[in-house]
Amino acid sequence: MFSPALQEGGPAKGTRSSRRRQRPLSSDATVQQPKAKRQRVPLSETTFVSPDAPPEMYEVKSDKVDLLSIKRDGIENIGAPRKELSVRSKKPKPGERTNKGDGSIVLTQNNAYTVSKLPALPDRLRADAQNRQHGAVYSSTGYGLTLTHTHAFVWPYTSTAASPETFTFTLPYPSKHASDPLPLGSLVSPSASSEEPGLVIVMPVSGKIAYWESISSAATLDFIRQQRSGVEDTISGMFSGEHVIQIVNAESAGFVLGFSSGRLAYMNVRDTHGRPGISVQFLRNGLNTSAGGFLGSIRHALSSSTIRGDVAAARANHGSVVGERAVVAVTTKGRLSCWKVHRSGHHDLLADVDVRDELIRNIQQADPAANTSPQDSFEVIDFTFVPRGLDRKYVDMNRLSQAISQGQDSLQHLLLLIAFAGKRQSRYSLVEAVISAEGAKIGMVRPLTSYTSPVRLAAAEKPRIYLPRPALVAFVVFDRALVVASMASPPDSPDSQLQEDSHIIPATFEDVIDFRDEGTIQIVGSGIEEPSPGGPSPDDLRAHRYRTKNPTAVLLLQGVGTVRVAITDVDRFASEKPPEVTAKSKLEQAVFFGIKHDNPVVFQGRRDLPFSSQDVGNAAIELSHEIVSSKTPFIANLPASLENNMKTRMSYLDRLIAHLNAVGVSLDSRTRWILLYNAEKMGVATWIWQKNEQFLAQRADGDKKNLISETAVYINEHQKTEPNPAIGEVDPVRHWFINDVWRLDIFVAWGYQIIKYAWTERLTDEEGINRLVWEAVTINNGALHEAYQYRLNNWRLYGVDPKNIAGGNAIPEPWTSTHFIANNLKRLVEFCHQWLDTYYLPSPEQPPVNGTLLEYIRDTLPSLTNRYFTALSEYSRWASQSDDAQAQELGKTYRQKYLEDRYSKILKLKDYGLWDEAIELAKEHEAFDSLAEVVVQQILSLEQDALAADTTSSEAEKALSLVDAKRRRMGVLFEDYKEKFAFHAYEVLLESSGVQAVLEFPYDRMGYATSFLRTKPELAKISWINDVEREKDIDHAAETLLNLGLTREQQVWSKKIELSLGKLALMAEAGPDPSTRGGGSINGQSDSEARNEANLEKIDQELAIIKIQDDLYGQIYYTVQEAVDEAAELELAMKEHGALIPNKQKALAQVFEDGMTRLLKHEALQPLTLIDLLTLAYLDPKHFNAIGDQFYLALNVARYGLKGEDRANAERLIWRRCFIRDDWRQVNETNDKNDADQLSAIGGTALYHTLFAIIDEQHEDEHFRPYVRPSDALGVFTESLDRRFDDMDESFRAKLMDAMKAEDTRLRAFVDKAQLESWYRGTRDCAETTVTAAYNRLTKAAEEKKKRTSNGNGNGNGKLLFERTGLLSKSKLFVGRG
Repeated sequence: MFSPALQEGGPAKGTRSSRRRQRPLSSDATVQQPKAKRQRVPLSETTFVSPDAPPEMYEVKSDKVDLLSIKRDGIENIGAPRKELSVRSKKPKPGERTNKGDGSIVLTQNNAYTVSKLPALPDRLRADAQNRQHGAVYSSTGYGLTLTHTHAFVWPYTSTAASPETFTFTLPYPSKHASDPLPLGSLVSPSASSEEPGLVIVMPVSGKIAYWESISSAATLDFIRQQRSGVEDTISGMFSGEHVIQIVNAESAGFVLGFSSGRLAYMNVRDTHGRPGISVQFLRNGLNTSAGGFLGSIRHALSSSTIRGDVAAARANHGSVVGERAVVAVTTKGRLSCWKVHRSGHHDLLADVDVRDELIRNIQQADPAANTSPQDSFEVIDFTFVPRGLDRKYVDMNRLSQAISQGQDSLQHLLLLIAFAGKRQSRYSLVEAVISAEGAKIGMVRPLTSYTSPVRLAAAEKPRIYLPRPALVAFVVFDRALVVASMASPPDSPDSQLQEDSHIIPATFEDVIDFRDEGTIQIVGSGIEEPSPGGPSPDDLRAHRYRTKNPTAVLLLQGVGTVRVAITDVDRFASEKPPEVTAKSKLEQAVFFGIKHDNPVVFQGRRDLPFSSQDVGNAAIELSHEIVSSKTPFIANLPASLENNMKTRMSYLDRLIAHLNAVGVSLDSRTRWILLYNAEKMGVATWIWQKNEQFLAQRADGDKKNLISETAVYINEHQKTEPNPAIGEVDPVRHWFINDVWRLDIFVAWGYQIIKYAWTERLTDEEGINRLVWEAVTINNGALHEAYQYRLNNWRLYGVDPKNIAGGNAIPEPWTSTHFIANNLKRLVEFCHQWLDTYYLPSPEQPPVNGTLLEYIRDTLPSLTNRYFTALSEYSRWASQSDDAQAQELGKTYRQKYLEDRYSKILKLKDYGLWDEAIELAKEHEAFDSLAEVVVQQILSLEQDALAADTTSSEAEKALSLVDAKRRRMGVLFEDYKEKFAFHAYEVLLESSGVQAVLEFPYDRMGYATSFLRTKPELAKISWINDVEREKDIDHAAETLLNLGLTREQQVWSKKIELSLGKLALMAEAGPDPSTRGGGSINGQSDSEARNEANLEKIDQELAIIKIQDDLYGQIYYTVQEAVDEAAELELAMKEHGALIPNKQKALAQVFEDGMTRLLKHEALQPLTLIDLLTLAYLDPKHFNAIGDQFYLALNVARYGLKGEDRANAERLIWRRCFIRDDWRQVNETNDKNDADQLSAIGGTALYHTLFAIIDEQHEDEHFRPYVRPSDALGVFTESLDRRFDDMDESFRAKLMDAMKAEDTRLRAFVDKAQLESWYRGTRDCAETTVTAAYNRLTKAAEEKKKRTSNGNGNGNGKLLFERTGLLSKSKLFVGRG
């Protein structure tokens, strides 16, 4: 078939690494000298391959090279087969995790398995990873096989060398097209004369077969020359378009070939004597041996009906007799056939059964989710044999049926991989099947729930299932994923028992290892490594065989290399605490292994996590804490470089949140804040460690103790992890940064404690304290700055909003503002004030300590103060939303302290010349009171400097220019912050520079001075001046004066002036001629005119009350004018004018005394207070002529100053006190009295004088009728008092009401027993008669005299004087207006 002219050698020719001399190459007796010892040199693929070599083309042509030649890296070696030389293994990259001894790199691991990338990979495969390829792994020999369209590569995959010695074979007559099926191949068990396996290659389309008996050495040349046709052949009898799809190793019986048509063929590569020789047989249809052998029966059984489906897989199992194998084939539709195959090619049919319906029924019973899939989607994908000869303990541990303990060749125990396929999702199950001569039985059904991706038709390899010894773990290999599924029985529990009774498989360990879905990365071959049964076997002694105690899957991952998935402890799967897939384990894999961008394993995006958001959140918190505290085994707890270790931990935290965001977990706010806080602490701790390095470098030898090292030592033992010197933990600083970063808030706050201790205990000198203060300021300020900066930069990444704090306990306590941090920040700031006051202010240019450090403390003080303010405000905001009552109270305290210190500590900065810093800090915290104070004080300070005697003219000019600039800035602040700043600024200006500074500030473009004055009632005396001078607003000036006089003014004289000025302003605003005013809406008046009229009336009434108070003071003045002081005045006044108040009525006397005090101080009295004085005071009887009747005046005060119910009650009180001023029992005693005596008695009463004055007033104002009968005056203020006493003590109120009741009792006695009601009417009639007679007499006198006036001021406010005839004395009639 092949031309012998191509090469003198044969396919078995090759080289090997042994030192045996090679056999002669010719028939002569000359023996070639042994080759020199081969040196290990760093050769690689690229050494021999041109870098410009083009990739494989779509049209693949034969190289026309002899089949028997072995090519090394594409360079043909006609003389002898070659192999690649091994080189030193490559060093792992930084951050890669390597297994001990084998040079592998750990890609991921958990408590069940470890995934590692093996170092060995042919350079050609590493460099040329884009072309199609597939292969297999043979753990029995330790070799891997990869085939492309043109080459076969065999190499020891367990080698520790990155470029292992590789055998590269050029394939005969390669495929014509790149889309053709790839060649099929298999390693052949070593022959008796070799320790190395052979290789058989089948070209799928052409049917060409090549066999090498050994990959490293050839047979004798004589044998090769004589038996060339025995090591190469072509499959005859192939149909047009038919091609080989599978090669099954059934050694020592041979191989089974599967074809795309469904046919199967038997192939042997050795004859009956064990010599190389290829033979292939297709047998005719039928199940008997006469039809052409067992493979003909296979074709009949598996491909005679389309209902049975295509051949899904064929596998060979070891038999109990040497040279016999059991071959099982299954179709995609579920038909199983089993044969016993002999080395000679003879066969015995053991079983042929269709189990489709039974498989579907059992799967749907065990997996209810499969009921939703149509039965037409049922498909058998692959199967494997259950291993035999297991130890009894593993038999008991397994959930498979008892068939696992059987070893008869007539019974085949299978585990099938079955799918209900769909376009988007597929349901997979592992199903146990037992085949015997009686048929097939279906056993355990184990659904695969973690993987649902459909099978990709374009994959290089079909899915495979492996069940390595001891059959406790199954591996299911897909194109880009590997499923690890436990086959062990779950621990006994009530739940598991119920599930088994219901034919439901209890959930056991199951996990998916996903590989990247990008480029050409896919699984192109696989195999398993399993423990040897019964201890070590002869195969274990092979050089490249990998010896393992636990089952392992080995994957050929195109574009990556060889990947091993090793079970950590297979016995644990059947223990009481088997491994399980937890949210934390998934996060650990994603964080610690997903951080490498070139890791082929993916941890996100392929499928949702099978955990609740709460479970994932709790796991994330736990993992985050373990990273920060170095409590995870994935982090070294004794690193050589602590800084690198901390940066690595920081990168893990970044990876954690990135992964959580990528998988779309819905985390609650509390979880997100905890994760953010831990990341902040890790970042800040890294920064602090860098500062520690700086501090150490700056300190002299022998003085290396700094604030950081001292803090790590002195922190309370209950607030840190104590190092154990007994095991070598002798560095407390590194120990703290490794184990206690999560307690960073305590560490930062402890800076002040170190200073306090060193200062109070005198542990160092002033220079030492100065350096400690510098270090404390650096750490406290810098650490909190780094934390807030990280929060500012990453709050969106963590999904939190610092400005929006949720209620309850949704957010944990901010670590940057704990009580310890806030309290010690306050103390540190205040200690800095004390330190600077002592060592900086006296001599800033030549301080007694290190000036550079001192200057830094001064310069950093504003920022440190800012950290203190932020801690207070942050905690108070958080506490206000907390459910903890204690936290709420502390938050209120912090809020109050924040408002207080925000003012004082900002002002303190100006003492150190930090004017601008203080301004910026005040602006940041919106401390407008301190902002105004600093801005104004800076301006005043500059003005004083300019006006200083020792200032030159040029310096003064420069200072004044700077003053103007600062004033302009103040005007800008007015515009930026409006009233919030302007009002505070004007308050400071008013206090420091007076009214003129407020009224003349030039850069108030928004009129805030006017707003400020108008909103401050206490500044109304200035406001009305501003209204007139600056605003030209006479109307508002009048309103201000009126409001001031009516409601604010306390001094009666000032009140009179203000009301008078207000009246004048209103009159000026109204104009000189009322007839010229604009038309109004009511009675010809405008609204403003009506308002002015009402205001004028109010002013007249207030002025009338003021006149009454002045008149009353005039009566009192004569009594106290000789007093030496105010106390004497009050004493004389009370003695003279309070004599009518009973001694036992102390409360009433106190009210009278208080009113008298105010009257003597010229305070503007309230109407009710003035009424009390008028109705309780004893006045000289002659006061009638001077001011008028005192009760009549009291009625006028009520008339002008009170309204509604207040006025009515006041009038009742006035009349009651008027009624009881005289003893009506004596008036009522008329015995032995003539009319003149009786009229004289009535005319001498207070009631008569009051009625007389009222009736006289009615001639001017007929609406003035404040009459109250004695019975109607009863009961006033006996149950409740007026509003003056609302805030008074209850006992005082009770005593005052007792006094009112006493007045009421006296009046009721007069009403009941002295006929006061009748005397009231009689006295009123008498007063009316007298007034009428007096006016008649005056009228008659006016007629007799041409000119006589009765009204002195022209407004009816005159006096009616008449001579007392008989009983009447002179009375003064006063009309209150004007």
